[in-house]
Amino acid sequence: MTRRLRFLAMALTAMALVGCAGAAEAPNPFDGGSAAARSIRISVVNNNFNEATLRAVSRTERRLGIVPGNGRETFTLAWPTVDDLRIRIDVLAGDDILTNRVSVGPGDTVYLTVANPLYRSFLRR
Repeated sequence: MTRRLRFLAMALTAMALVGCAGAAEAPNPFDGGSAAARSIRISVVNNNFNEATLRAVSRTERRLGIVPGNGRETFTLAWPTVDDLRIRIDVLAGDDILTNRVSVGPGDTVYLTVANPLYRSFLRR
């Protein structure tokens, strides 16, 4: 009888260990999701011959980075809420321009085309 009880106890312990090892931690509904869900992506195609320095303009202005002439880049920007976005394009040895306004929210991707001439540049969702 004790042999059966010992076997049963060991079997139950083994099943409990296997069950706990496969359990995944439940997501916290209050943490706001992943970083990717609280940011936006800005995909840029620079059709201009000169390099362009880009800044995101909303309630504040934040530097995104530089895109070489006739180059492509993708930037990720923390963006926790739905808001309007404009991009300030500053071309090396040239003018600067502020794009049209686009409403974006977390998880969105926007596409910026830097044109030649610069005033034809546009931002779209």
